[in-house]
Amino acid sequence: MMEERRKKIILIVGLALVMIVGSFYSFWQKNSVSEHVTTGEVMKGAKGNEEKSNEIVIYISGAVNKPGVFKLAQNARVIDAVTLAGGLTPEADVTKTNMAQLVKDGMHINVVAKAPVSQSNGTSTPPVSIGKGQGMININSADKTALDTLPGVGPALAERIVEYRQTNGGFSDIEGLKKVPGVSSSKFEKMKDKITI
Repeated sequence: MMEERRKKIILIVGLALVMIVGSFYSFWQKNSVSEHVTTGEVMKGAKGNEEKSNEIVIYISGAVNKPGVFKLAQNARVIDAVTLAGGLTPEADVTKTNMAQLVKDGMHINVVAKAPVSQSNGTSTPPVSIGKGQGMININSADKTALDTLPGVGPALAERIVEYRQTNGGFSDIEGLKKVPGVSSSKFEKMKDKITI
C-alpha cells in the first residue's frame, strides 16, 4: 500500500517537472524568435533609411524650362538640377549661377535671368548726358550729372532737384524749379533758357 502511494507521488512529481521544463523551454523559444524578428525589422528599417538618405529633394525656379521639385543624389551639383529642369532658357544669366555648387536637401535654386535692356527701335537708349551749350535739359528726366551742367547748379543742388522731383512727382512747368531749396530767382533767370519739361 505504501509502495503504491510512493509510486504515485513520484509519478506526479515527475509529470510536474516535465511540465515545468516544457513551459520554460516554450517561453525561451518564443522570446528567442521574437527577438530575432524584432532585430530583423530594425535592420531592415535601418537599411531603408540608409537608402532614403542617399537622395535629397530640391526646388529649382527662375530661368529654366521646367521649374519644379526634383530628387537628386546626395553629391549632385547645380548643373544636375538644371538638367532635370529641362535646361536653361535663353534669358538665363549663367554668370550669376554657380553650376558647380553642391546642392543640399531642401535647397531652393533660383536661376537668375538677364536684366532687361531698355530699347527703342531695336537700339538701347543712352543715358541723358547733355553738357553746356548742347541743348535743352529736361528737368523732369535729367540725371544729376546733366543737371549739374546748368548755370549756377552744382552737385548738391542737382541732388536736391532730383530728390524734390522724386518726392513731388516732377515739375508741371519750368517755374516749379524755383520751389527747390537753393534755386533763387537769379539762378532761375540764368538757366530758364536751357531747361524744359
